[in-house]
Amino acid sequence: MSPVLRGQNAISGFVNLENPEQWGNKVYLSQVAMEGLENKTKVKSIAIADIRKDGFFKFDRKYLSGRNKIYRLHVERIQQIINDTITKDVRFISSNEDRVTFPKGEEIFAPYSNSNVGDKEWKRLKAFEAKLMEQYLTEEESSQPRKGFVKDSLQILMVKLIGVKQLDQKNLLEKDIGEHPQFYLNLLTELEKSDLDPGEYAFLDRKLAYLTKLKTEERLKWSLGLNAGLLFVLIGVVALAFRFGLKKRVVAPVALSRQEATIKNLILEGKTNKQIANELFISISTVKTHITNLYAKLNVSSRGELLQKSTGTST
Repeated sequence: MSPVLRGQNAISGFVNLENPEQWGNKVYLSQVAMEGLENKTKVKSIAIADIRKDGFFKFDRKYLSGRNKIYRLHVERIQQIINDTITKDVRFISSNEDRVTFPKGEEIFAPYSNSNVGDKEWKRLKAFEAKLMEQYLTEEESSQPRKGFVKDSLQILMVKLIGVKQLDQKNLLEKDIGEHPQFYLNLLTELEKSDLDPGEYAFLDRKLAYLTKLKTEERLKWSLGLNAGLLFVLIGVVALAFRFGLKKRVVAPVALSRQEATIKNLILEGKTNKQIANELFISISTVKTHITNLYAKLNVSSRGELLQKSTGTST
């Protein structure tokens, strides 16, 4: 009959009271709403069980829902004790298809065993959260946790990281990263700038490694494309400037004075400076001055260059 009776119990085990005379002999079972997790007043009382002399208690399956719910067990002191820090309650996820068992131990409610899969995930999540929070509490805050935790921005990051960790444990993270890549890249940037231990989000860094690589390659391609475009524009500008300048140089007329034009023609006829001076009734030095000026205007430095430029032949 013993296994049959135990099979009817959804919750059973032992309450470990060091000084039983200071405590009531009842264990209270309540259901906690999700929004009431941090508020012990938002609970729905379900049942009360007697505590035997050896600390044993039990609750029948009929008190639990057929769906997963959050439950709370607690015991009460007979007298109020100032600065009481002893944990007198425990919370867990269960249904009437599961079995929760509390063994004997040093704590009032020792670490329990639970066949509920959801509760196992919740315990892992709470352990991960506690590890993060403990890492950033000062010694004073650790001894008096209600005096304050880490700053809000860090808490928000930790909550995000806990949610991401939960997705990873359920093998849903990669799918969500594929649907919201920019969110995770921004989150990783925030985590890297924070005081969080890199080891806590290393799993996310690994998941995003390929995304970071793709982003880097995209930026590189964009940069190369931009540089190529700028180079193409620069070449075009230089080509247009060269073409315009060359055309300008070819088309621009050479403005020679009448005397310079006459002397040019005489030079092309093979006349010497002296012959030119005699024919034009001017001094040789004046002839030389005119020749210097027309050479500069025609961009030549000798009679040979002048002849070649004018006729296409050389002397």
